Amino acid sequence: MVDLFLFIAKVREYQEGGLTLREAVKKTVQYCKKHDILKELQEDFMEKETENNTEKITPKKPPLMPILITVSALFLILLIGVVWIAARKPLILKQIIETNVSSVVKEILPASEYVCLVYNYQSISQRAYNPGSWLNARNILIVLDGTIKLGFNCEDITVQQNGTNLILVMPKIKMLAHEQYPERAKTYDLAGGGIFPRSIKPQEVLNLLGDSKLEQEKQVEENEELKKQARDSTEASFKPLLELSPLIKEKYNIVFKW
Repeated sequence: MVDLFLFIAKVREYQEGGLTLREAVKKTVQYCKKHDILKELQEDFMEKETENNTEKITPKKPPLMPILITVSALFLILLIGVVWIAARKPLILKQIIETNVSSVVKEILPASEYVCLVYNYQSISQRAYNPGSWLNARNILIVLDGTIKLGFNCEDITVQQNGTNLILVMPKIKMLAHEQYPERAKTYDLAGGGIFPRSIKPQEVLNLLGDSKLEQEKQVEENEELKKQARDSTEASFKPLLELSPLIKEKYNIVFKW
């Protein structure tokens, strides 16, 4: 009984010294062991310490059911992904092929504006000419050369596929340039029922003709036969170029859609 009181007193002493209860008990046991006090209590305490240490060292086995559920869920997600990709595979392959063919077409064809038809014209106009005085006023005939270039921007071409048909959706034919050559114009006096050559400065020719350039452009805009020639010329130029590619020539029939 005295040993027990001594043990309790020693524990309190160590606690007052700043140790925790567990640390104080442990240190008290060591003290008792050294001084041969409470042998049975020491042995009991050491057994419990050994059990506690064993519990700390021995890892706990994780529960098996949550792991199985997680693995099953991941497998199900993976399976759904595989099925979805397999179902979309033809569409994905089609998109890849179309992208490749479109890239080939863009590489072969010009990358900027393409002139498919050069239309050279000659206009004949009659104008009143008054160089400084009404006494000199007369009617003159002006023969003027001009050039209109028809074409389109190749960047506006869209490439489509329909089975074995490679469809090129073409942009609208438009006027890319219009030039007149007043320095080459021929002018004639119309006097006394005759036609006599006359020299007029290029700028005067343009001033006399006024809106004749816009009139020519309007005529070309309304000329469907001219636009057809431009389309035919484009197809005759582009088709042989595209067929230089084995990928296109062996697999596709080229179709132009205007």
